[in-house]
Amino acid sequence: MAETISSFWGSVTSTIECCEENYAYSSYIAEFYNTISNIPTILLALIGLINAVRQRSEKRFTVLHISNMALAIGSMLYHATLQRG
Repeated sequence: MAETISSFWGSVTSTIECCEENYAYSSYIAEFYNTISNIPTILLALIGLINAVRQRSEKRFTVLHISNMALAIGSMLYHATLQRG
């Protein structure tokens, strides 16, 4: 990334340039489409978690859905801010 981009979150600390232009749609979201593409994953993991609790499934299924949700939220935050660490 050659140029310095000013954003709401501060300077970009990521060295990886993904496939879309940074801060093209908002100064709050760095990679808009990469950020919003995580929403279906979060919703599906939430639905799976609710079903696992309702059906009293084994604990591993609850952990699975919570970890998928955490992964998608982390990905969403990374692509929204392009901050490492």
